[in-house]
This record gives sequence, C-alpha cells and structure tokens, in this order.
Amino acid sequence: MLIVTDKYAPHAGGTAVLWSEWCRCWPTESVRVVAPQYSGWKEYDRDVRYTIDRVPYLDIPKIRMPLLWLRLFAGALRACRLHPELLHCGQILETGSYAPWIKRRYGIPYVVHTYGEELLAHSKSPHLLRKMRQILADADGVTAISACTAGILRNVVGYKGEITVVHPGVNLHRFVPGSGGDVRQRLSLPEGPLLLTAARLMQRKGIDTVIAALPAIVQQNPNVHYVIAGAGPDEARLRQLANESAARSSITFTGRVSNEDMVLLMQTADVFVHPNRELESGDIEGFGIVFLEANACCTPVIGGNSGGTPEAINAGVSGFLVDPNAIEELTDRVSLLLQDDNLRREMGAAGRRWADGFSWEASAEKVWNLSQQIIARGTVSR
Repeated sequence: MLIVTDKYAPHAGGTAVLWSEWCRCWPTESVRVVAPQYSGWKEYDRDVRYTIDRVPYLDIPKIRMPLLWLRLFAGALRACRLHPELLHCGQILETGSYAPWIKRRYGIPYVVHTYGEELLAHSKSPHLLRKMRQILADADGVTAISACTAGILRNVVGYKGEITVVHPGVNLHRFVPGSGGDVRQRLSLPEGPLLLTAARLMQRKGIDTVIAALPAIVQQNPNVHYVIAGAGPDEARLRQLANESAARSSITFTGRVSNEDMVLLMQTADVFVHPNRELESGDIEGFGIVFLEANACCTPVIGGNSGGTPEAINAGVSGFLVDPNAIEELTDRVSLLLQDDNLRREMGAAGRRWADGFSWEASAEKVWNLSQQIIARGTVSR
C-alpha cells in the first residue's frame, strides 16, 4: 500500500500521529509512505522498519504548501512505478487531487481519508466543493475519523457513497498511569493541583477560554496552576492574554515538549482541559486523540461539546463536556474535579477503562481490512 500524506511524524498534530500509528501496526512489507522532511525526520525514520520516501519541505511563506504538494505528487509518481496495489490519500485535496489521474493512468485504486475541519473549510468554495465531490466519486473507499465527520461528508459535501468510520486510537503501552516522575522539577512547575492543556496552539482548542476562566478558578482553588504544553500559530496571542490576566502568575507555557515529557505531564495533571470549539471558518476538532491519551494516564478530561469530541469523551464518566463558550460552566466543572478527590479518582480510573477500547491496533485493523477488501475486489483493471 502506498500512503501519501502532507502530515506525518515527527510533525506535531493528530493527523500525523494517526498515520504513523496506523503504519506502525501494519505489516512492514506492505507499507510505503511518501511524506515531508519535517524537523527530526532522520532520527524518526531510523526507528521504523517500513519505507518512508521523504520529500523536501521548504518553509517559504505563501508557496511552502503548494510547493510541498507538488513534491508529494512527484514522490507518488515515482512510487507508482513499483506497482502498489492501493493508494491511501492522507488528505482529500492536498494529496488526493491527483488520485483520480493516478487511478486512470496506473490502474491503482485509492482511498480518501477525511477528518472534518478541512471539509468545512473547502466547502465554502464552490470550486473546491466540486473538486472534492469528483475525488470522492472516483474513490474506492472513504473513511471518516468520527460520525461527526461522516455527517459533514453527507450533509455539507453531499457525498452519498459508503463511508467507513474509523476512530483514532491511543498508544496504551506508552500512555499509562504513573507518578509523573521529576517533570515538575525539570519544567519548574509549582506544587499543588495542575490543569493541563497539551495541544498545537490554535484558536479552535479553546485555550483562551481557559485563560479567561482562570481567575475565577484560582479564586475557588488558590493553589491551582495551569500548564499549556505545545506550540503553534496562536501562541503569541495566548501569551498576551496570559500576561494581561489577573491569574498570570498561575500560568506556565512550556513550549513544545518531548514525547516522554508529554506522558509525564498527563500523569502529573489533576485535570486535562481542552474546551475546543467550532470557528466561523468551519475549523473544528474532528475527534480529539489527546483526550484518550490523558484518560489512558488516569486523568479526567474536560472537552468542548463540539465537533467529534463527544465521541472521544465518555461524558459524565471519563470526564465532562462543556459549552465551549460558557466560562462559568467550565469554571464549575474544573472546580468540581479539583475539590472532589473521590470523583477525580473515579473519573480517572473510568477514563483508563474507556481508553482501553481505543487501541491503535484495532483502529489500524479496520483500515487494513477495508484496504484488503478493495484490493480483493479488483475493481480497477490493470
């Protein structure tokens, strides 16, 4: 199988995690990936057993992504000479635009994978909407990471064909309960209850809502500290909001942290908070792998009742869903978990049981089975 994607480890973000985990679970000899040369790619590739063809990524404003997509296309063409049996398009337009042509030229069937936010964004353009419909119409398989995303495919894009919903998973061997080790000391975090957000810093994550709620949270829980782990395009604005907050001394930005420290932070946190919301642009959280990761560490979670997040949180059991725009509701839920030790422990334990149902192995197997069905059908004459 040939996988072409513009997001792949060690790039940050859920889509990159999803693809690297699926490929990890599939038979080594059955996988070939075409992906960008993101920072740290050489170190990452040394530890994998399948083939990754990396293409250069030049961070040049305005042209970096179109240039990358052209290079991924060229990489896909080179890989097609090896006669793959199936093409997986990691993105519907960015890496899927040339899939119908590859299917006609080389006789290779293809699967399109969708996440949610890109469908809503592209649908605002009549031209891109038509293009998505053409790509989907020619596809031999279509997946969505949540029922929410499948609904967008149906109701917004207008796709009438079969959709395979494949929830992402969590690495249950890496995200485990623990004490958090010495992460507090190394990251200079104070003693006392910790709230944690670990994410790419983007507007849809709702971190600004937590910052707005923090003065009231601190008033009810004086020793609480809010840790924001990650980097991203919204970082400068969030740091400004934090500096202007009455609770600014209770906020720490760690920047991007290592995979090992991410686990330790989730083990250390008392509550994981991520009140994601839908933006006017249509940007949404398609699922929310990070909620499963925190739950797997026995940490209760709070997420926004938006997008595919209700499918990632067992509401009232592994954590809470809140109105992402309701600061008082967020304050109440955070304070309830901080002040009720028994409830926090019960939800943490229930979160681990919930996460146990979302292994990457099971997720990858579902895509593998779909792939084998398409290959067995032989729908494209070679």
